[in-house]
Amino acid sequence: MKLFFHCCQSTMIGILVCGAPVVVSQAQDAHQHMHSDVPAMDATGKRSAPKMDHSLTPEQLADLREKISLYRAMTDREAELNMAMMRPNYEWYVSDPGVSGDFGVLVLAHGVGENSDRIFHDTLRPMSAEQPTAISFGMAMMMSSHIQSGVDDLTNAGAETIVLVPTAMTQYNSLTRQWEYVFGMREESSYLDVPRVSTNANVLMTAHFDAHPLITEILVDYTNEQSSDPAKETIILVGHGPEEIEDNVLDLDLLQPHVDRIKAQGGFADVKIINLQDDAYPPIRAGNVKKLRRWVSGAQRQGNNVIIVVVTSASFGVQQKIIEDLRGLDYRFADKGLAEHPNYQKWIVAVVNERLAAEVEAEQARSAR
Repeated sequence: MKLFFHCCQSTMIGILVCGAPVVVSQAQDAHQHMHSDVPAMDATGKRSAPKMDHSLTPEQLADLREKISLYRAMTDREAELNMAMMRPNYEWYVSDPGVSGDFGVLVLAHGVGENSDRIFHDTLRPMSAEQPTAISFGMAMMMSSHIQSGVDDLTNAGAETIVLVPTAMTQYNSLTRQWEYVFGMREESSYLDVPRVSTNANVLMTAHFDAHPLITEILVDYTNEQSSDPAKETIILVGHGPEEIEDNVLDLDLLQPHVDRIKAQGGFADVKIINLQDDAYPPIRAGNVKKLRRWVSGAQRQGNNVIIVVVTSASFGVQQKIIEDLRGLDYRFADKGLAEHPNYQKWIVAVVNERLAAEVEAEQARSAR
């Protein structure tokens, strides 16, 4: 970790001196948490977002139905109940108060609950000792104060460049598009038009997990923990997935190299991948569950044992739904979230390094013109 941060410190000079800051909103200066909707930090580093009124105006409901197919199948009351069941949005600042640096890392995560979020937070502790690090948990469907407070805390720690690390599997999902909207990287929101972040920091976003080899290594390790006779085992990677069919096709295409590598390394009878599309229009999700059950039953008829490997950062979340979906079937479950593996932090270091290096190269090219 020291090599990562020390190398980046030396390369950031060109960015901070020559690069113009990204200002995505002309609102008042945020560095001292002057935004009225940014709450106080508790002793653990959390800033819980204020409680939201989840009632939707007719205009908001129409906007959601236009953008998200799931809401088209709901009555007005069902849509409000769905919004009310969303997990809270909040920031969890990971670094100790004395940690400072020219750049900070803001990890953008969905969040699923106290236990899983704490595991995620603790994974980043070694990294946070070297450079200001924060996590913004939540979908930002109706608010963005948890993201604004993460940015503010990093700039208060001296960060003039903020590197965003999105933890969706690929870019093809509504959550990533909402994050991009919040940071002024996209014109239209994918949910509601929440306030955009205000900052004078230079904001960069890294790549997603995609087909990164470090992620493949995690999946291989989790698979091997459950494996006993590879030649007679069918491995099925199961992800949360995006809600829209078009996004799902692109998402699975980007993740296919994980399947190919596991096939090449493990000598398994078969390796497949599927997304549940957990937030999709119910018949779409039901079709994916039916397909998954058919795969499990078919493998067993061929005399193979089945290992289900969940593909998600979080430790608790879609895992419980998979258990319900496969009730009555026999399989082994590699249910650990990606964030529990040492490679997870290595992946963050790698993509942050790559993004900073690309920015340095771009700045050098601009200066040479």
